[in-house]
Amino acid sequence: MDVSVIIVNYNVEHFLAQCLQSVRQGMEVLKRSGYSGETFVVDNHSVDGSCAMVRAQFPEVELLALEENLGFSKANNLAILQAQGRWVLLLNPDTVIQEDTLIKCLEYADNQPKLGGMGVPMVDGNGVYLPESKRGIPTPSAAFWKISGLYRLAPRSAKINRYYQGHLSQDETHCIEILSGAFMWMRKESLDAVGVLDETYFMYGEDIDLSWRLIKGGWENHYFAETSIIHYKGESTKKGSLNYVLVFYRAMQIFAKTHFSGPGGQVMHAVIQWAIYVRAALAIGSRIWKAISLPLIECALMWGGLVGLLQAYGAWKSIVYDWSWALPAMAVYALVWTGVIKLQGGYDPPWRWNSILKGVALGSLVLFASYGLLPEDVRFSRAILVLGTAMVPLILVCTRFVAGKLTGSSGGGQVKRLYVSGPEDLDRIKDLIRSMDVLEPVEFGVVHAICPYPQVASQTASDVQWLGGMAELDEAIRVHGFNQIIMSGRDVTASMMIQAMTRVTQSAVRFRIAWTDDGQIVGAGGPERGAITDLNGAIFKPRARRSKRVFDVVASLLVLVIFPVFLVRRQSRWLGAALSVMAGQTTWVGFTNIGPSQVPYTHRFVFQRVEDVSDRVGQRTLLTYVRDYRWTMDLQVIWEALISYRAIHRHGHY
Repeated sequence: MDVSVIIVNYNVEHFLAQCLQSVRQGMEVLKRSGYSGETFVVDNHSVDGSCAMVRAQFPEVELLALEENLGFSKANNLAILQAQGRWVLLLNPDTVIQEDTLIKCLEYADNQPKLGGMGVPMVDGNGVYLPESKRGIPTPSAAFWKISGLYRLAPRSAKINRYYQGHLSQDETHCIEILSGAFMWMRKESLDAVGVLDETYFMYGEDIDLSWRLIKGGWENHYFAETSIIHYKGESTKKGSLNYVLVFYRAMQIFAKTHFSGPGGQVMHAVIQWAIYVRAALAIGSRIWKAISLPLIECALMWGGLVGLLQAYGAWKSIVYDWSWALPAMAVYALVWTGVIKLQGGYDPPWRWNSILKGVALGSLVLFASYGLLPEDVRFSRAILVLGTAMVPLILVCTRFVAGKLTGSSGGGQVKRLYVSGPEDLDRIKDLIRSMDVLEPVEFGVVHAICPYPQVASQTASDVQWLGGMAELDEAIRVHGFNQIIMSGRDVTASMMIQAMTRVTQSAVRFRIAWTDDGQIVGAGGPERGAITDLNGAIFKPRARRSKRVFDVVASLLVLVIFPVFLVRRQSRWLGAALSVMAGQTTWVGFTNIGPSQVPYTHRFVFQRVEDVSDRVGQRTLLTYVRDYRWTMDLQVIWEALISYRAIHRHGHY
């Protein structure tokens, strides 16, 4: 065997199909020239149908379908150990090679006895040259120029832009130092000598480590400019996310620790640590700005609109306002409306107009009530509040329309359903939905499903695509864009349901439950012909969390104010509990984990909402608390604990 191509895939089915098609064409050219080759795809437990696509469209490919995501290094090494080729090509799935790339690389490499590794020019999806096609060793100085971004000041400098080997022409073949993991052509003999990829790296950095080990082992790394490939860089990675920042720079830390020691290593560690703080701050800042930008813009528009109304009203009524008071007063009005809308969930995605309008109405009530308590000399016209109440919804409609157009989140869209059920109950759920005409339109093509317990392959049907188990729920939602999750009340425990809602609380996903063993659909008010129970995970949503936190603080303050009562009643532990709740360490009412858990609860509670959840009644009671949380539910638990002298022994987790 001459060439072994190895591709590690993770949830990029469409890119993988393009890549394999280009590799197939390259292999045909190889074979016509008298050479042989093989192709491996190592799938890191994808949930997007990648494995099925490979089996159906590329039967010549050796598919290694893993049961978990092992990362880039381990997955590649599994195939390297099975590869029979004299040359091994590690190729990213989001690449496309030319028909003659393999034959050109093979013929060049065979004439270079010291060649251990080789890279080629890469361009992105827009045809722009990617500088990481050729790189230098990231010494402390090179790392500093790269991480700081100052290398852009002298892109052709051998010193300042050593990281990208800026002094070497991108159109000529050279000896280089570091290869890109997107295309690493390596001699199998050299891998046997220096070792395969270092499995300490999960993702990023392993290509730098192996390239340097090849050089230290006496081999050469070449940049071969006679062919090029497309690399859709970043298509499957969220480069701006905090997780990417941490994974990438931790890999750089591992590299520095492995290959640098003494003062140079300390400098490099310091530079990398500095970069982590800066990039993490940028990522967090971007997230914060995304959260507060819309409220800030709307608050500013409300303030400007109120000032305009006040000016127009003053001119009409010939009233001269003291603007040193008027301007901040209008700002307070705008802040009150914005704050109440926020408390009502008007800024929680997806936007719901009932929450927004309720926030406007309650904000107006707060302002009118406060207006009556103000001294006469600081009151402004009540007409401004009336006009403002009419103006604020108009501002919100306009801003939400614009924001929806800019972000593509204006609402609507196609319903994409994911079923969480075992094979048997999945058929019952589909029959139940058809019989009750619950979901419209009821059209079942290929059904996507997750099995909550270990699934037997023989149980799968042709019209069901199983995406894994509960551990894959988050990734399945991200990859497929599911916005409606239908859970089996028979197969999915209350614990699993609650954990699932906790994990996807930031997604615009609606949860529903089908109780097929009862032969009915259970809605919010009991058995009904309406929609399947709309389980939005209310207790985990921002509005519910805010409501629960406000109740916790108010209840704690009351306990501390009337603490002599608790001393007389010999309930002094309530004081410690109140202080703990005030500090945010605990909540007054919570619930325990039920059954096996892969997602541990991190919050602590004083009293349980449901003491016994071992039977169906207890589980449904707990689900009602989670789904339809109201602060009065917590008040009821606390009151019952107070009058029954329930002891506080220790804090549990929920």
